[in-house]
This record gives sequence, structure tokens and C-alpha cells, in this order.
Amino acid sequence: MGFLFIVCMYKYFISLFFIVLLTFSVKAEHHESDVVVKDAIIVESEFDLGEGYEEKDYSTIDPIEGFNRGVWDFNLGLDKALVRPATRGYVNVVPDPFRRGLGNAIDNFFGTPQYAINNLLQGKVDGFFTTVSRLFINSTIGLGGFIDVASKMGIEKRPETFGDTLGVWGWKESNYVQLPFKGPQTSRDVVGFIGDIFTDPLIFIGVPLWGNLVKSAGTAVDDRQATLGVLEEIESTSLDFYSSIRSMYIQKRADEIENDKITDYQSYLNK
Repeated sequence: MGFLFIVCMYKYFISLFFIVLLTFSVKAEHHESDVVVKDAIIVESEFDLGEGYEEKDYSTIDPIEGFNRGVWDFNLGLDKALVRPATRGYVNVVPDPFRRGLGNAIDNFFGTPQYAINNLLQGKVDGFFTTVSRLFINSTIGLGGFIDVASKMGIEKRPETFGDTLGVWGWKESNYVQLPFKGPQTSRDVVGFIGDIFTDPLIFIGVPLWGNLVKSAGTAVDDRQATLGVLEEIESTSLDFYSSIRSMYIQKRADEIENDKITDYQSYLNK
């Protein structure tokens, strides 16, 4: 229990560090003039092409853009040097059925319990029972979640995080922020991340810190494979990769909270 407490405090203080850093950064730039940027998005699709060259004032939603761009450059460099090659190797070596099955199992064990709790916190009783049903069916008939039997039965996924819960509870306006190693977030989701810590199944079963680090690395590669081609397409066709991702991410989070939709970057490219 003592080591579990250390793990919890470690994650808590990491999250707290980001929040404090965000607060001080906002204060530091408070006296700077507002910056009007062009949200340049050029992709081979119909996503916001009509609005791609309209001037938009992001000084309110992205008040620490200078800091965010610095973190963005760091994350992009890390992605190109380490994460992207590791993901390509994983995709090339591991057969697709096994990768899908492993992704299903990871989501079933690590994600589904959190989805259930947040559906309940949001008052989505049907979503709660649907998610619990998925967890039971996939954990048994689906061989520990490796096979998504529930989806084949028409019981669809209802993913919700504590960041989503805060949005449903009324935290609508939220600043855009880039976190080291984690990428685009909103200040609401950074706070929500702390709530997600305490519903992480690994916390309940007492997995040590190294287990959490292995889990984070594993899920990062699994998540990255889903955007392996999409992000490269956005990067190669954008005048400003940072602005394109920011625009898409803000719209993505709005759709997930306001419209209760499951979205990804590919869905916006296909519009």
C-alpha cells in the first residue's frame, strides 16, 4: 500500500506541475498584445477549406501559444525520432489481427471501467449499463477483451473520460495546451487527467510504478498506430502543422462533449 501511495502521488504531482506551469505561463503573457493568426489548413478533403484562410483570434483559447509551440516541437521531434519508428516496426512485424486484438484487450481492461464510471457521473445510465455489459461480454466470451464480441452483438462502445465529465458538468470554455509526451490537450482535460488517475484499474490492483510506465509506453504505441498515416498526411499538406492540429483537436473535443460523438482525425479528413 505504501508503494501504491507513492505511485498515486507521483502521478498527482506530475499533473499538478502541468497545471501550475499553465497558470504561470498565462500570467506571463497576460500583458502581451493579442495575436491574430491564420488557421491554415490545406488537406485533400473538404475539412474547413472554406475557413482555412479566415483570420481567427486564438489569443483567448490558446493564450500561451509560444510555450505550446515549444512543447509541440519537442513532441514532434520525439515522435519522429522514437515513437513513429517504433510504431512502424510494430505495424510491420505484428500481424493486423493480433494488433487489433491487443488493442481491444488494452481498451477493455484499462479503458472500459473508466468509461463506465464517467457515464454514471454524467447521468448517462444507459451508457453505464451498456459499458458494463461490454466489459462482462468481452472479458468472458471475448477472451479477456481480445475479441470485441460486444460490438458484433450491436453493443457499441461509449467512451467517456473525466475531462468529458467536467465538460458535461458545465466546464465548456477551456484553453488549448500542449503537454510534454502527451500532446494536445485542453486545460479541462489536464484537470480531468487527475480524476482518471484514481479510476485507473492498475491503481486498484497495486501495480508498481514500472508497470504503469510499461502500460503508458504500450498504449502510446497502440494509440499512435491509429493515426500513423493520418498525421503524416496532415503534416505534408498543411502550411502550419501546429495550427491544423489545434483546429482539428478543438473541433474534435467539442464534438465528443457537445454531440457525444466518437471521433478521430481521419473522420475530419473524410468530411
